[in-house]
Amino acid sequence: FYRLNVFAIRLPSLRDRKDDVPLLVDHFVRRFGPQLGKSIRAVAPDAQRLLAGYDWPGNVRELQSVIRAAIV
Repeated sequence: FYRLNVFAIRLPSLRDRKDDVPLLVDHFVRRFGPQLGKSIRAVAPDAQRLLAGYDWPGNVRELQSVIRAAIV
């Protein structure tokens, strides 16, 4: 692990990367849909707008949890 400490990787929070939200939503839908036995192909445009407008204080993990719960 000491070798990994050589490089600092700065990743802005999700609220600063709003353009990534739809890409992440699509990724999580494609990932969790089959895992949970659901045939969901996409998220409605209205839902995408709501998700993109939220600040996501929990970052990507919070978005992941929300998408998984919505699929269930």
